[in-house]
Amino acid sequence: MPNAVRKGKGRVAGVAVAPPRQTVASPVANGDASTVSALRAEVEALREAVMLKDRSLGMASHELLAPLAAMKAYIEALSENHGDPSFTETGDFLAVLDQETARLIRIVERMLDSARLGGGVALQLQPILLADLVRETSRGLAPLLDERAMRLELDVAVDLPVVQVDQDLLRQVLVNLIHNAIKFSAPGRRIWVQACDTGTTVEVAVRDEGFGIVPEEIARIFDPYFRSGDDRVERQRGAGLGLAIVKTIVEQHGGSITAESQLDRGTTFRFTIPQS
Repeated sequence: MPNAVRKGKGRVAGVAVAPPRQTVASPVANGDASTVSALRAEVEALREAVMLKDRSLGMASHELLAPLAAMKAYIEALSENHGDPSFTETGDFLAVLDQETARLIRIVERMLDSARLGGGVALQLQPILLADLVRETSRGLAPLLDERAMRLELDVAVDLPVVQVDQDLLRQVLVNLIHNAIKFSAPGRRIWVQACDTGTTVEVAVRDEGFGIVPEEIARIFDPYFRSGDDRVERQRGAGLGLAIVKTIVEQHGGSITAESQLDRGTTFRFTIPQS
């Protein structure tokens, strides 16, 4: 009998014979540590690429959310007052909707350009009067303020110097800061937007009477995906990207941003833009 071993008298025990094993040389066993390092580097690069893609998607979603929220509020206001002859703001509201729609189109076009180029979005600088941009942005958020019975007060110097900025991106900074002040404040509170000439920069401050931020969190609020542990904040929708986007845009313009806060007293964000 093939493949068998005879045991004792007349007894045969079968023995399974395994086929020859094919061994694969281990890079480590062969001393090829550089191959392992290269593979690890590729895996890490892929992991970072996926994280960058996820972050870019989150930031894009956040950038689209603010104008869409404002547009929804304007549409609701128009619907509620449709047919009311005493409502005289239809033309103004439609003009804002037209502006916000055009801005959304520009945002999407820039995202597509960025995807095609495989890199960041280049600034499209143009000279603007910051006072006009602040007023236009504030007017666009009026329905959101009205929903929560909040008042926005402007203290913007009329003689501010011209600055070279990407108008859509700087508008996004103002929208994000004011929108945060609305979300993280109780109804009926006030928000202030101030802008002044410091000599070398234009400084803009957005101050609220909101929930405030505890000292141990203030250093992390500009980190991507950071969310406060305050229950009042956690109840609000958001991915924790708004302030990270704000900081990125301000720094792209050569400016800086800081925050001061007192719990249950409010928060002030200040950012600077270099003068032209």
